[in-house]
Amino acid sequence: MRDRWTAILIVCVIALLAFIAFFFSPLLDGIVMGIVFAYVAKPVKKRMEGKTGKLAAALLATLLIIVPIFILMFYGVFQGINQVIYLFSHQHEVEESLVNALRDAGIDEKYIEEIRAWIPNVISIIQSKVKLSAIDVTIRAIMFFMNFIISAIVCFYVLLDADDFVARAIRIIPEEKREEVARFIAELDETLLALWFGNFAFAVIIGIASIPFFIAFGIPYAPLLSGLMFLAALIPVFAEWMVLAPVALFLALKNLNTAILFTFIGFTFLYFVPEVVLRPHFVGYASRIHPLALLLAFVGGAIAGGAAGFFIAPMLVAIITAVYNYYTR
Repeated sequence: MRDRWTAILIVCVIALLAFIAFFFSPLLDGIVMGIVFAYVAKPVKKRMEGKTGKLAAALLATLLIIVPIFILMFYGVFQGINQVIYLFSHQHEVEESLVNALRDAGIDEKYIEEIRAWIPNVISIIQSKVKLSAIDVTIRAIMFFMNFIISAIVCFYVLLDADDFVARAIRIIPEEKREEVARFIAELDETLLALWFGNFAFAVIIGIASIPFFIAFGIPYAPLLSGLMFLAALIPVFAEWMVLAPVALFLALKNLNTAILFTFIGFTFLYFVPEVVLRPHFVGYASRIHPLALLLAFVGGAIAGGAAGFFIAPMLVAIITAVYNYYTR
């Protein structure tokens, strides 16, 4: 009889967890990003905790991570919208700039006239697409904004209560297993901390490295663009090409050869090499996760699950790595 009631209790708990997961699924991106931000902010919180207290340290650490990201992200979006509006409202000027750039590049006049004839059609197609997708873009923007706010809240409460929650959860474990489980959780926590703090440090390096690159090509708003490169390396909602491609288009309107050189150097040294070679080795060295496993986790997770997949897949790899390191030590 007791075994039967135990089985019923387990089934009820699993069903309850399934319902919770279902209702929380629209906010999964925000929840996962909040956990990641908490690991990034954790060293800052630990440094301040002795001076300010636990609550203030968690709040200040959260703000130090979230506020700069918020400002960079939404100011970048605002500037992007302004540039799109300028493109549509100054269509003739943009067309002439592109034609002059093609002439300077030595393109035959016959091909230039063919391209000129296509430009109004291309812009009208873009305008129709923008109009058709305006509602969808608005809904996605609202959901993204909501998830970002959720990530800030989750980050704060993870910093504030995660240690106490883990300590209370360990009490459920049979007493003879508690010490072993506590050691494994410490191993997993160390691996995740190295993973996400290393990822954050890598994004900072990409942002800093992009500043002289943008300045060398005489591109305006270099600090803003470097901040967006940092976000692109940190959060997979963006990607470095989403920053580099509009800048390359801006340069193409002035000088096509310069735009081609910028595209080649930028995509090679600020996108392909960092993402395929440097990130897996840099973050893998810090977290003791094999670079190939980490590369596949980042790329496969992002393709399969978007932002949440980008963060969850490396976490799963980190769990496997922590299990291996713990039981082979």
